[in-house]
Amino acid sequence: MPNTTVHPIVDTASTLRSGGPRSAFWKTEAGNQQSLVTDLPPFAQLAARHGRPLKVAILSDFTRIAYANGAAFQTRFLYQELQRCGHHVTVIGPKDPESKPGDVPPGTIELPSLPVAMYPGLHVPMPMESWVFDADQFDFDIVFAQTTSLLLKFGVWLRHMKGIPVLCVNTTHLVAAYDVLLPEELSKIPLVHTAIHATLKRPYEKLYASIFNESDGLVVLSEGLRTYWRERGVTAPIHVIPRAVQPEVFDRPLGDDPFPAALGHHGDGPRYLVAGRHTREKCQDRTIRIFAKHIVPELPDATLTLLGLGPDTEFYKRIAQELGVGDKVFFPGEVPFTKMVDWYGYADVFLHTSLSETYGNVLGEALWCGTPTVGFADGMGASYQIQDGMNGLLLAPGNDRDDEVAADASFGRAAVNLYRDAGLRQRLGTAASRFARERCSPVAVQTKIANAFTSAQDHIKTSGDRPASERPRLFRWWTTARDFRPWALYNGMTALIGKVRPAHAKNEAKHPQMHTAK
Repeated sequence: MPNTTVHPIVDTASTLRSGGPRSAFWKTEAGNQQSLVTDLPPFAQLAARHGRPLKVAILSDFTRIAYANGAAFQTRFLYQELQRCGHHVTVIGPKDPESKPGDVPPGTIELPSLPVAMYPGLHVPMPMESWVFDADQFDFDIVFAQTTSLLLKFGVWLRHMKGIPVLCVNTTHLVAAYDVLLPEELSKIPLVHTAIHATLKRPYEKLYASIFNESDGLVVLSEGLRTYWRERGVTAPIHVIPRAVQPEVFDRPLGDDPFPAALGHHGDGPRYLVAGRHTREKCQDRTIRIFAKHIVPELPDATLTLLGLGPDTEFYKRIAQELGVGDKVFFPGEVPFTKMVDWYGYADVFLHTSLSETYGNVLGEALWCGTPTVGFADGMGASYQIQDGMNGLLLAPGNDRDDEVAADASFGRAAVNLYRDAGLRQRLGTAASRFARERCSPVAVQTKIANAFTSAQDHIKTSGDRPASERPRLFRWWTTARDFRPWALYNGMTALIGKVRPAHAKNEAKHPQMHTAK
């Protein structure tokens, strides 16, 4: 067992400022929390096991981080940590015409792409140039397919052609989030939902289950998603691996309180915080309604701050105005990733009403920072991340309209009572920060990923599959056509559907990119 070195992560005295942080972690635990650093990190152990560094390909929907996105941050985390341990890492993803020198990591392979108009900065990769079909140029020990698009098929193709083990990653529960693709008017028509379930749900589940079963393992973010795919016929190994929280960002001493500049004199009252991309599937409009109907009547000085941007930002602003809380709901926009810790640290309560998250990145960050949290039990991410009464409050979301009305009232009462009970906030916040470090520290996540890598390599060895490169040319052509046809078809449809809804205004990226480890 390797020796360990323990380092304190923050200096308590430097966090105590005028007015003071509100998060329980920053009040009582900063400086007491400790981060475990091993002399031989898990990714370095991979190199030791193989006697050399690995050649790792990461398939990603983003070659640069155009806006806040958990999958893109995970790609950056993997890229940097694998490189730091000496491995050779290649990111493969769609070409982004707006990327500038230094935006993409060295050695990135940029595939031909089409833009998704509803999300500026998002492009889907397509096999539209002849060089993509040349399997000989791709030489890797393992493929980590961190993608929700049919770029997955490119990874499976490399497995079929060259016998390279591939780990698929599923982070999106599309069936719970598909209505973001619909215009607002259509999303209100029950018949439209019935038709989409009939034409989308079963084909989607069947297609992705078959892809995952062609791989050497599936990585998911929560136990709920593992159960979901097992029930739909996935027999490949499934690994539950949460996303890492970066201590160098979220354990640093707090900066200045950001609320006064954004809220003015309103920032003196109870501060409720929401963070994430503004899209309908994340249900921030439900948060606004709960705030207006159940929190403000009890706490008239309360404010609700929604960090982020998205296609529904203006829709949310309109809801706040219509409900009479336009002067209490604030939209600072996207803020730099490195400044998020200040928002968590100076907030009173973090609210999370999304029911479509397989794993809430912002929820994980809030819990890490000890921000008292209220969420809905979604059977997926929030249910995996929050243990009710231990590290946060988790409530039933309701199954129909009447249930939802009652659930909203319960959620509002919980949010009000949590603010009023300082002792409960401190207890939940302190437990949240400790629990998050056990599950989401870089070392804990690296260990799980390293184990998944090893499992995938062992899986392909025992599969007995013979690479197409060792077979006649006609078989190689057939293999390429079989894997590339659905890739081109489904990604092309995604680009086309992306034109259905208007895009939100472009904003300058405020998030760190992937760079070569020093």
